[in-house]
Amino acid sequence: MRQDAWKPAWALAGMLVALLLAASAQLFAQYPAKNVVAACASKNPMGVVTVGKFTFRTYSRDDGICLRVTSGGKLIYSKVLDGYQNATLGQPSNADWNVPFIPNGTDLTGLGRPDMIVSTYTGGAHCCMTHYVFELAPEFKLLATLNDADDDEAHFERAKDGTYYYITADWTFAYWPTCFACSPSEVVTLRWIDDKKGGGFHLAMDKMQKAAPTPAQWNKELGAARKVVNAENADEIGQSLWGVVLDLIYTGHSTMAWKFVDALGPKAQQNPFPSLGDFCSLLKQSPYWPDLQPTLKDVPTACASAKPKPGQ
Repeated sequence: MRQDAWKPAWALAGMLVALLLAASAQLFAQYPAKNVVAACASKNPMGVVTVGKFTFRTYSRDDGICLRVTSGGKLIYSKVLDGYQNATLGQPSNADWNVPFIPNGTDLTGLGRPDMIVSTYTGGAHCCMTHYVFELAPEFKLLATLNDADDDEAHFERAKDGTYYYITADWTFAYWPTCFACSPSEVVTLRWIDDKKGGGFHLAMDKMQKAAPTPAQWNKELGAARKVVNAENADEIGQSLWGVVLDLIYTGHSTMAWKFVDALGPKAQQNPFPSLGDFCSLLKQSPYWPDLQPTLKDVPTACASAKPKPGQ
């Protein structure tokens, strides 16, 4: 899902497709393969790439998919995943999604070390993709595991200054408040930050900031949300209200986000609709919350006091 001028875009056609296929998507979660030996059998090769002294190979069959890395004829890494998955070695270009080609061995972190990208995808309606980033020197190691959840467009891209950024989305609100196609999401940009804990990919808030909505844009979105509230349409409130709020928060306008909620009045948070506290309880479960929290300003008590709800 990608954005328009100032909030996430969504289409009725996409909603209908997602609604029809959402149920089947649950079949494609990532799990270890039932038969490790069979999944890694050399008679089932999928792909092979050599980067320096390391050779990455993938194997697949009905009951499993396997990634193996060897060096000098010795196995140094192996991972087995559920058989519904596909695997891609490196990042090939995809013109339809504006995904650029990135040469294997590219330094993705700015540490001056070669890296390798491996992505896995379950297939299905909208689920699930994971990117693995391996550092090849000074020693081989799995540097990061990036769980993209329902974002099948996640990728790395190079900025003009030579820095590599990871583009994905926050799908914390998937199936909230009523269905997948009704739920808000937000495109996020990550960069590698080296720290005492070994480093990791964190929100690049400076790259996500956008201009505040104009009065015309504000009034248009507010009017659309009011229609949904007046119609008591619980399916559309996720996008018309909370999609706007989520976008304002992530693009540097948290104060305006709270004002947008207030402008709709108390009815927008009464049954059958979720409240600001419900929204914030989920937001605090986001994997990006530790980076996002310090950027929030003038946080309302209903949000500040909301507690994450495990398993929601």
